[in-house]
Amino acid sequence: MWYRLSAVLLALTLQTSFVSKSSETLRQRYGNPISETYMARPGIVVTASYGPSGQTCELVISPKEPDLIVRKWPGSDELNADLELELEDELVPASERGKHKIDTFLDIVCLPENDCFGVESDWEDLSIYRNSGHKGPHYSKIEWKRRECQQ
Repeated sequence: MWYRLSAVLLALTLQTSFVSKSSETLRQRYGNPISETYMARPGIVVTASYGPSGQTCELVISPKEPDLIVRKWPGSDELNADLELELEDELVPASERGKHKIDTFLDIVCLPENDCFGVESDWEDLSIYRNSGHKGPHYSKIEWKRRECQQ
């Protein structure tokens, strides 16, 4: 009887000792994160995704709480093209991108309102994709061309 009670108490103690109360607890249990989200400006976040070595592979600049159906920026004055470029330059200055290769307009369809178009800037070390609509930017994605990021 005492043996069973001890086993149950031990199991309960182990289960409750790893509740996800902090980032450190999650790191102890699962290892380093593969992505993290930062508040870059009020209402605007940057989500960083990492490769196996911990190097950044992707950065996504987006609204903190996007409308999941249409992916609009929250409010008309929270992000404009100038702020989008400012954040991109802050995150990855031109001197860290390598040689500029080409810019490409991408003809894409975004349902349900078909309110989007894209431009991709290709650099030696990374590419930057900007998705916008009639009212301004939706999001930007910066992707590195490192070997570990291609896996």
